[in-house]
Amino acid sequence: MTLKNNKRLQSRRLAALALVILLSTFGVGCSTSNVGKASTTISGGALGAAIAYEASDGDQAWTAAGAALGTLTALGANALAETNERKAFRSGYETAMNQSVKQQYWIIQNRQKEDTFASESTKETFVPVKIPEQEINGEIRSERIIYVRAK
Repeated sequence: MTLKNNKRLQSRRLAALALVILLSTFGVGCSTSNVGKASTTISGGALGAAIAYEASDGDQAWTAAGAALGTLTALGANALAETNERKAFRSGYETAMNQSVKQQYWIIQNRQKEDTFASESTKETFVPVKIPEQEINGEIRSERIIYVRAK
């Protein structure tokens, strides 16, 4: 095998390894559970180590540094995902609270309209009636006006 074919084979192996690790990371590690986060971290470290191993032709120091860098990158990705999840939750919570306030506002507005309409439609009318002066059981009552409800 020539040197060019050897490099091409190494590149293909590296690409295949990276693809397998990325697919396993996103397949299992994108959940918010601790198992998913641990899987992402382990896969990131393994991917970093594999890339560094292939790039450095098996140098142990570079492989270890690649593993550490891959792990740190995966931890950063987990933190970013968690931050985005918190933001999405907060946004949903605030949207729900705003909707609740709007609903309460319109309930109050409609209730006031109902009260206004009800009082107008069932408005009671009172008719004044003049009662002349009279004597009842020996008591003299003076003239007065009373109001009688009329429907």
